[in-house]
Amino acid sequence: MDFIFLILVVPFFIYWCISEKVGLQLGIVSALSIWAILMYRHLSENISFNINFSWIIFPVFFCGYLLLRSKIEALLLKGGFRAYMITPAVVSFLMILYQPGLEFILPGGIVLGLGTGYCFNKRFIGFKSSIILQKNIALKSLVLSARFVIGTTVLALIVYRVDKIIEVIAENQNISLYYFLCCMVIGLWVSVLAPWVFIKLRITGVEFDEWWDKKNDKS
Repeated sequence: MDFIFLILVVPFFIYWCISEKVGLQLGIVSALSIWAILMYRHLSENISFNINFSWIIFPVFFCGYLLLRSKIEALLLKGGFRAYMITPAVVSFLMILYQPGLEFILPGGIVLGLGTGYCFNKRFIGFKSSIILQKNIALKSLVLSARFVIGTTVLALIVYRVDKIIEVIAENQNISLYYFLCCMVIGLWVSVLAPWVFIKLRITGVEFDEWWDKKNDKS
């Protein structure tokens, strides 16, 4: 799981510090790319390939995302909240239909957690990653750094605990389900639980800007 965690750190940073929508989309694209690479490696063990294509999978998925982004967003907006909730569930289900190995479950769980958490954030939490403080770059950087440090620290602890749990229940028949739920928790932490913590700590875009404006008015 560690190498997958490192790949997904960039989309997670974008979600927390730049744009929730772009971070969500890049996170799902990265998870799909990871799934495709794992599937390619699995197939290459059974079928002899003369050329290694695994290195071009992520660029292909990323280019496809850039080309289809506007059309997909238009369809989701047309479908409303239900479409945003159903789409990650369907994509996740399709990703875990075929499981030649436990690692194939991880991308599907993350996709479901990210998509579901994003919807709950938009409907109930209201976290916005952007900060208006353009005149105070140092303070803005400090706030964004605090988000990233808090988010990745807890994320690393979750990943560490998941690995330990998997070691303990390795012989359990329901290990696939446990692993999927753990991966979904990772996605939920990134998309809705961490933003909720940021709001409580007043290091979100809207609340921090309001606090800073009030402070400047008093001075």
